[in-house]
Order: sequence, then C-alpha cells, then structure tokens
Amino acid sequence: MGCAFFTKQIRTLRKKAGYTQEDVSRLLNIQRQTYCNYENGTRMPPLEIIIALAEVYQISVDALVRETPEEHPAVSPTPSTAEAKLLHDFSSLSSPKQKEVFEFIQFKKQLPD
Repeated sequence: MGCAFFTKQIRTLRKKAGYTQEDVSRLLNIQRQTYCNYENGTRMPPLEIIIALAEVYQISVDALVRETPEEHPAVSPTPSTAEAKLLHDFSSLSSPKQKEVFEFIQFKKQLPD
C-alpha cells in the first residue's frame, strides 16, 4: 500500500465528507491523535481500521489504498441533515455506547433485507 496515496486519500475523503479528525476518530472509536498519525503518515492503521474507513466513506478498501485511474470514489461534499444529526448523536455517546452502536450496525448488516 502506498503510504503517500493512502494518507492523501483519507484526508481528502474526510474533508469532502465534511468531517473533522475528531468526527472520524469517534466513528472509528480511536483517539484523535491516533487518527491524526494515520493522516500524517507517521503510523499505518491496522486492517480493521482500514476496513472501517472504507465503510465510513462507502468505498472499497481497494479504492481507499490503491490509486487506479478507473476508480475515483464519489463522496458527497456535506452530510445530509439526517447524517449530520446521526453523527452528532453518535458523538455524544460514551465510548462503550458507541462501540455497542457500531456492533449493532455490523449485526444488522448481516441480516437479509
């Protein structure tokens, strides 16, 4: 994985989505400084964080970590009102409750529609 592309990609995606580093770190249930290190390229995230980032931005892991001419992820520039409220509500939860919500989402994604 090219570190320079990955760090540029996660910064670009975060800004296009209208998120702060704090917002993304809360979504990932990690410290803001840890996420900052990923964006700065001083640390590389573990696979589970890379997968979670791809889910946050609704793109493939491949599009997140590898530059290919045919793949340019589409991210809406700002979250919708519902998304912004959801992010705000999620951010106000304690870390254990955020983890429960994330686990519930993972469970629900496995269920058939």
